[in-house]
Amino acid sequence: MLAGRVRAEEGKSVESSSVTTDNDSASLEGHHHYLSAADRANDALLITEVKRALADDGVAQDSPIVVDCDHGKILLSGVMKSAEDAKRAGKTAARAQGVVAVKNQLTWH
Repeated sequence: MLAGRVRAEEGKSVESSSVTTDNDSASLEGHHHYLSAADRANDALLITEVKRALADDGVAQDSPIVVDCDHGKILLSGVMKSAEDAKRAGKTAARAQGVVAVKNQLTWH
């Protein structure tokens, strides 16, 4: 997974992430408004926890998934193999400690 961060005006940042597999790709650009470095660090930790949970579950294997977080709210974007896998990924993300909500924008084919 490739991810980048661009610093915007004070207190704000623009995050962009993309990932590509042989057949599919996913990208996401998020605009975040952090008041402190601790808020940003907390979201970065939650992204890592959700990615680890998805990898441990195996649901994300060979599927391009982008995980973003804004103040504890996880956003999943990408392409899954089935509707069941997309739903399972959302439930897996929601179980990660510290996650307050999940917006599941995963699609499937």
